[in-house]
Amino acid sequence: MTRTAALDLRRGRYVAHSSSLTTDGMWIANGAFDLLDADAGDKELGAAVRRMLDASRSGVPTPDLRNGPSPFAPILAALGLRSWATYAKGTLHVDVEQDGDDVLVTPTRNGGAREGFVGDTGQTARLTAPGDEELGVALRAALGRSS
Repeated sequence: MTRTAALDLRRGRYVAHSSSLTTDGMWIANGAFDLLDADAGDKELGAAVRRMLDASRSGVPTPDLRNGPSPFAPILAALGLRSWATYAKGTLHVDVEQDGDDVLVTPTRNGGAREGFVGDTGQTARLTAPGDEELGVALRAALGRSS
């Protein structure tokens, strides 16, 4: 089963969050997240993202995105923000995908509220059964390549 998570760097704080696959085939935030301070070490970053990968599921019901709250609402509320557009402004984002022992860490380009975060798959790092520190090093490097 493929699992997905992300690590964002926004205004000096790290936001690790998890996504799940809906029955309609759409990846959505699932409400699991962790906020870390800017001084978090590589091992701490890796452990947070591993928890988010563990929280990723498939076959979850598709939410009513037009009439219900945003699946990203818990993160916005924790940060005191009103919209995803405000959150995205100035944020660096890294996509993380796990399938079995393989973990892919992909830097992104911030396309703002319209495009979202666009993966730069040409710079994807492939790790095999990484420990928390190895994963954290790869995450930090990918954030450095994100724009």
